[in-house]
Amino acid sequence: MDMVAHQPLLDQLIPLVREPDFEEIFARLTHEESRNTQFLLKMELKRKCAPCIRVIDMRARHPQSKPFQFSGVQHFLTDEALEVFQTQLKIYRNRYTMGVYEAVMEDERLHRQQANGDNAAPLPPGRLDVDAIRFASYHQRREERMHFSSPVLLQLGEQAPLDAKTSDISVGGMRLQVDTPPLYQPGDTCYLQFVGLLKEKPANVIRKPIPYQILGEERRDGRTWLKLLRQEEDAELDAYLKGFIDDNKWRYRVSIDYLLSSAQVKGYEQYFLPRMTGLPLFFDRGEIPALRYVLKTENNQQELEYWRNERNEEMLAGLFSESRLKTLLAQPTPRKETWIYCFTHTLRSHIYFFSASREELEQTGLRSLFFSVGAKRPSWRVYKLELEVADLALPQLSNLLPPGLTTAYQEQLTQWLGELGYIGLLQAVDDEEHRRDYLLSQPDPAQNNANELQIFAHRKEVAEFELELLHYAQLRKELRYSHKTAVVVKRGEDRIIGWTRDISTQGLQIELEQPLACEKGELIHLALPKLQSLAKEMDLSELPYRIVNSNATRTVLHLCIEGLPSSHVGRQFFSRLIDSNQDKLRATRELRRYPGMAVALRNLYSHHLFTTPLYLNKNQTTRLGAIGMVERPRPLLKLLAECRHDKPYNLTPLFDGDLLKTVLLQPLNHVKREDRPKEQQLFISRQLDSQGNHSYDIRLESSFKDAAAKQAYVLKALKRGGFFSVRLFASRTGRPDIDFVAHEMDYIAKYAIHKAKQLEESLWSIIGVCDLMDATGETLFRLGISLK
Repeated sequence: MDMVAHQPLLDQLIPLVREPDFEEIFARLTHEESRNTQFLLKMELKRKCAPCIRVIDMRARHPQSKPFQFSGVQHFLTDEALEVFQTQLKIYRNRYTMGVYEAVMEDERLHRQQANGDNAAPLPPGRLDVDAIRFASYHQRREERMHFSSPVLLQLGEQAPLDAKTSDISVGGMRLQVDTPPLYQPGDTCYLQFVGLLKEKPANVIRKPIPYQILGEERRDGRTWLKLLRQEEDAELDAYLKGFIDDNKWRYRVSIDYLLSSAQVKGYEQYFLPRMTGLPLFFDRGEIPALRYVLKTENNQQELEYWRNERNEEMLAGLFSESRLKTLLAQPTPRKETWIYCFTHTLRSHIYFFSASREELEQTGLRSLFFSVGAKRPSWRVYKLELEVADLALPQLSNLLPPGLTTAYQEQLTQWLGELGYIGLLQAVDDEEHRRDYLLSQPDPAQNNANELQIFAHRKEVAEFELELLHYAQLRKELRYSHKTAVVVKRGEDRIIGWTRDISTQGLQIELEQPLACEKGELIHLALPKLQSLAKEMDLSELPYRIVNSNATRTVLHLCIEGLPSSHVGRQFFSRLIDSNQDKLRATRELRRYPGMAVALRNLYSHHLFTTPLYLNKNQTTRLGAIGMVERPRPLLKLLAECRHDKPYNLTPLFDGDLLKTVLLQPLNHVKREDRPKEQQLFISRQLDSQGNHSYDIRLESSFKDAAAKQAYVLKALKRGGFFSVRLFASRTGRPDIDFVAHEMDYIAKYAIHKAKQLEESLWSIIGVCDLMDATGETLFRLGISLK
């Protein structure tokens, strides 16, 4: 038996070996395995859980190893090995076993190979394999299922009736075990006669054949199960099946597998979605779609604030002009994509927005002029816009709604969701290093007239849309409120005008028209001229604040109050302002929220996931946990499937060699939970040898000395086989949002408390998430390289 293929099952069983009901647990988890496999699994568990007295001494190879004593055995371990040792002890219930010893030695071997580079033995081919978490995969299974074996008679078309037996049943579907599967196509209708159930609980409603739809099948160890879905609505049959399950759930084993899967997927989603820096967009079904909703997350507030004018009005909808959307929707592929380049111009305290798509710059011939003007400004932004048709049917839309809503309100929300025609994502690439590339191509001096860019100016009046706040566990010490007002920053003799992005009693976030030569920790003073009239008894012209963070260009500053909070005038003023304007500030922050709509939009977006979240797990040797995905074409997923071995995806195209450690794991050690994601970009040269094997040359974009070196690399890669550019947004995660999966967790705990604990521990093991975005199109256009 291949133990590697069964490693996930072993990992699940090891912490449960010493449970008093282990035999029952083992039988449940392995009920679909053959007896021989079950025997071998038990032998491997016994071997791994056997006590160990071997001494681990790493001083010969690592002189810095430190002594560590456990259960009377003295070891000498590196810091990394000690971390693995302690993690494994938790898994083996604080016992030093063969499994602990082998895990430590395997981790040390991998580190040694990485340190030796090309002279090391080849790494295991599946070292960077990762599992897949399929987002939104739980929306179709909300019913309670019960393991129940009972004979049925299956009739499919003109084929002879087939004897079968149920494996599990629910009100709306079942799994059916068959010795020989019938000839069918997914979606075919079959009819079942419940011959066994009719004897156990007679009722007229099951005396007639019941129509079911065949969704597909599962095969394992020579056995086959058909997956069936009830086809017709029948209240009497619903009541009968529900009553039978309720009466017998303590007699037969209730299936919680679907709830385990549901809670795991929702937990992973909830780690990632609040950390998104992109803006999920929802458009209606009009001939020219109009922006209806935007989902606000913990990390994308900065982009929303960018699109507010001096009157604090939302101007984001101006980005989606009629002509721009027409061009975008004309693309032949299901997923529409373009890149949009933006900057603002401030004149007499008025903010004017300018934007141009890649296609517009090519068509007008104003690419060089637009870049030469825009890329010099602090307000320069580059966005990737992706759009896809919202294709969920009405019954699927109703599954997106949270529980607890009235029937009438559910119908209203479903109607609103049904009016949506397109789902999109607006993702910013904020990289100061890219500015030099955009400024390479300068316009002809004879045509260097900035007034020509007026065709890219946004209208002053734009359509309104609803802003919905994504639910997440609030981890900040205090709330922040979006509020835009003029501010003057004073640093020595310097005076720079700007405006607030958000306010709180303890600090501010401000954006400046020009960079400020300052450092983290420095003291500055603020003046609030527009707000002074609201506080005539307070002097708002010399407010002391300290810089706690800033962006690379020193145009966005994060400030905290300086001095005693009780006497700080700025704190006193903003406390009064927030307390007396709760309704206004809340409306600005969340706009008009409808109960349940934010959750519904969150669930709808999870069907369209445009980027690829990578989860980092502290219990994995490589720290690679899984990637999130949807069953829709995504270029990056195709790349990550090229080198897979035992799992759906493999990250060799991104992190071959020592790159995983240097590009992702080490930088993440210096990121805090509340920090914005750390961004980096990879250049990937892909080629295929004569035997069909893939190889990759991967570089950090920041490693190139100039744009010419980048261009040479990309052109060579395109000739050799292919080029990809992938942007990483790496974040530290905090505690899991267990409240979001509380319903599932409570139900699982009722029937299998050990599984609920194990699921919670698996969610706690996530230490980071890295959002992966395909940036190939932006890189090629920025460097002036065409594939035509």
